[in-house]
Amino acid sequence: MLRTKSLFIVTVSSLIVFILIFVNLKKSIEKDYEHIEIGISKSVYKLINNEFNSSYSNLEKLNLDWSKWDDTYEFVDSEDPEIREHYINSNLVDTLLEDLDLDLVIFLNDRGKIVYQTSYDEDSNRNLSLEEISALKDELQFHNEKTGMIDRKNNKILVFSNLEITDSNNSKKPVGNLIMGYFLDENKLKTLEEKLGIPFNILGVSEDSKNPYEIKIEKDTVLNKFYIPTLSGRSLVLENQRDANILFLGKENIKKYIVMLLINFLILIFVIYIFMERFIVKRLRNMEHSVKEIIKHKDLGKRLEISGKDEIGNLGKNINNLLEDIERMKKRLYSLATYDVMTGILNRHIGLEKLDEKFKNVKKNKASLVIVFIDINDLKYVNDQFSHEEGDKLIKNVVKTIEDSLQPEDIFLRFGGDEFILGFDRLNILEAGELFNEIQEKFEEYSKNNVKKYKISISIGMVECYGDDTLEEYINLADIQMYEDKKKKKKLPERIYI
Repeated sequence: MLRTKSLFIVTVSSLIVFILIFVNLKKSIEKDYEHIEIGISKSVYKLINNEFNSSYSNLEKLNLDWSKWDDTYEFVDSEDPEIREHYINSNLVDTLLEDLDLDLVIFLNDRGKIVYQTSYDEDSNRNLSLEEISALKDELQFHNEKTGMIDRKNNKILVFSNLEITDSNNSKKPVGNLIMGYFLDENKLKTLEEKLGIPFNILGVSEDSKNPYEIKIEKDTVLNKFYIPTLSGRSLVLENQRDANILFLGKENIKKYIVMLLINFLILIFVIYIFMERFIVKRLRNMEHSVKEIIKHKDLGKRLEISGKDEIGNLGKNINNLLEDIERMKKRLYSLATYDVMTGILNRHIGLEKLDEKFKNVKKNKASLVIVFIDINDLKYVNDQFSHEEGDKLIKNVVKTIEDSLQPEDIFLRFGGDEFILGFDRLNILEAGELFNEIQEKFEEYSKNNVKKYKISISIGMVECYGDDTLEEYINLADIQMYEDKKKKKKLPERIYI
């Protein structure tokens, strides 16, 4: 009877503990994985929003090239037909819109009169009429010296730049405005999707949302709505749907944890039962036998014989072991989401976040930040000639060599493929240049001793952040300088050591 009761108590108690741990553990793990999915969705929004801002910047740069040009100034300001005809024949060719990847170009004088215009609407496969151009001009008159996006009355989304026309020195009085823009049609949207690698649909335009995004997780699917602000005071609504792969992985891991937990609890029930049988039930039976012997012989001087020592089972230890396994798994998932698998340095997403934090901090403290854009030279050559395994080895060696010259506070991340970014706030640009000279010397020494007989080198672009530009603009500038450095190095005939 006592044995049956002990087994029942152990089983029920263990089952209750198992259910409580499982429910709380499942809830906690699923919540952690949902937070990761939400973080990914926020990163997708940032990527899309940054791409729109980048397109505004590129369009404004294009407009500046034309609107702050002496020939354009003379074209709009002069009434001489020969001057205007020469400018049109020389610059405003029939393929202008195609060459600039635009849908409309409008030159206005200072009275708001159209001096020249060219336009094309891909949706209707025709040029815009003068009435449509005039209506568009009236809409944009409230956005002088602005670049951005508006939603028009015909529900079309227009990305435009409206800048005043002045001379190249910006010293003369403006003589009008130059409007450049394109409609966000299906072709532009498809191009944007291919560039970002993110599928999304335009749902329309809504009132400006307080939250820039809405994230909803349904089973194994993540539904995102992103609100891109326009100059019209409303927001362009984009919809993105993707598989919740991280959450799916979490659910699969939970199943594994359940099996592991169940196996350990079955073992634990058996161990506890044996423990109770040996150290409690058996001792109670011995005590019962001793009591009977005392009653039988009426020997009040006889004492109960109790053998053995009391011990606590390993329930707490087993549970801690299981929790340690789960913690290790969480750390590994965090590592996969934070660090690049091949090189062990920060991946692009987390690295750019940390670099942005450092950028904001030095900007706040009016300090200096040096950004270095790094690209490994001739990686394709090594992959083609010696195998991709050797190419991976080259990437790891380059990263290890650079890492050995860094301090813990330096931000070092893999930007993609064979491209890397470094952020220094402890070195100025000259000191950073000296550091990379030393690194280049290490590569040259390593190349001489390289059994594969290929030269190891990198191209770098280096900028010092001290103005009002954004981090993305500084990175782009460093990227441009890196390509200039790569062009110079590619002119060198030497590739391998003999």
